[in-house]
Amino acid sequence: MYSESENQFTEKEFRELYLNYYPIIFKVAVYILKEEEAAEDTVQEIFIKLWENPSLLSGVEYIKSYLISMTKNLAFDKLKAQKKESEHILQLEKTMEEDELIEEENFRKALEKVVSELPPKCRLIFSLSRFEGLSNDEIADYLQISKRTVETQISLALKAFRGDLRPILKSYLPGGGMSFLTLFLQQL
Repeated sequence: MYSESENQFTEKEFRELYLNYYPIIFKVAVYILKEEEAAEDTVQEIFIKLWENPSLLSGVEYIKSYLISMTKNLAFDKLKAQKKESEHILQLEKTMEEDELIEEENFRKALEKVVSELPPKCRLIFSLSRFEGLSNDEIADYLQISKRTVETQISLALKAFRGDLRPILKSYLPGGGMSFLTLFLQQL
């Protein structure tokens, strides 16, 4: 099949080997891997190994059986690697979800703490504005205070949030997360 004296294939020998056995081992690879692209990669790897190391075939009596065996082994190795990679990805996703839940809970607790530490009037006005969705005019009418007082109290609450939540946001977000905090507080 190849020039044993030179321990290499001629182009003609290799082309003949490729044309004779490619269809067979490709079918085996597709059967195992269930995906033509992965099968194509597997078969190409086998032929590259053979081209780089023709002595793999020295002393092989049944080339077809040998190539099928090589294909099966490589395909099953790829399946094992895919399974390990999938398991690793699933574990990473699970860990990331758990971390995100912990971060959300920590942020929620910090937010509740800041709200609870606001002076009563400021807490009430902020809650009516951000949690109940009332406008400044509606809050002023409801509490029978001036609109300016409502604006001042909301401003004080936002300053408290910026100051108290800055350390938490710095640990979670690049740049201290102040743009995130601004957007977050606007959404409240």
